[in-house]
Amino acid sequence: MTPFLQAIRTAAREIAAELEKGWRYAYAVKGEVGAGGDRSAGIDRLAEKIYIRHLAPFGAIDSEECGLIGEGEATVVLDPIDGSDNAISGLPYFGSSVALTRNGRTEEGVVVNLANGDCFYKGEEGLLKGSLLHDRFEPVRKRELSTVGIFEKAYAHPDLALALLRRKMKFRSPGAVALSLAYAHNVDFVIFAGPRRTYDFAAALWMCEDLEVVKEEALLIVAKEEETARRLLRMAHAEEG
Repeated sequence: MTPFLQAIRTAAREIAAELEKGWRYAYAVKGEVGAGGDRSAGIDRLAEKIYIRHLAPFGAIDSEECGLIGEGEATVVLDPIDGSDNAISGLPYFGSSVALTRNGRTEEGVVVNLANGDCFYKGEEGLLKGSLLHDRFEPVRKRELSTVGIFEKAYAHPDLALALLRRKMKFRSPGAVALSLAYAHNVDFVIFAGPRRTYDFAAALWMCEDLEVVKEEALLIVAKEEETARRLLRMAHAEEG
């Protein structure tokens, strides 16, 4: 286990322990607009503070809430709470996304599901999955016979959503894109509609390099099979009746 992964697991456990003490009104209160363009909630600021304390030794930190702070040869790209509206609403699908980058290249990436403890890590050994509850990590493999995909921000591309429904291609829209990409090896596909922010994708999209990835300005498609990715792209452009 690398020092970077250890630091993130320690910070994530601290955040989870705080949340286990009970929900506080202050966690939901939104303040100023953060570097990512959204108003930062109290839970975002709490998680950011904890992560900064543990990750500052690794270099500069570019966080979705406070922007770029510190200095160093490497940069930590941080989304303290991915799916903060889920967390505020009591929906158990939210986590954190952290990438260690150097010269624009991601070297290590971690996505943590704070709701159930799942922890995805990618480094020199490839993509691994473990848990905040134990220290065992195993290689991630493509899951066979999956029956659903994930369509994040489906409301931003209603035509594609309707095309999927017409073809009985089941999907979910859980509202935490980094987490959804981390689970991409389990599901048939992951679609994201709309502009992409570095904070949400620096770690998680890097974890999908061995999958089929299609990038357009306002559309991202990740699929286990090439034909699935191509079909989804055709449907997005209304080229498949």
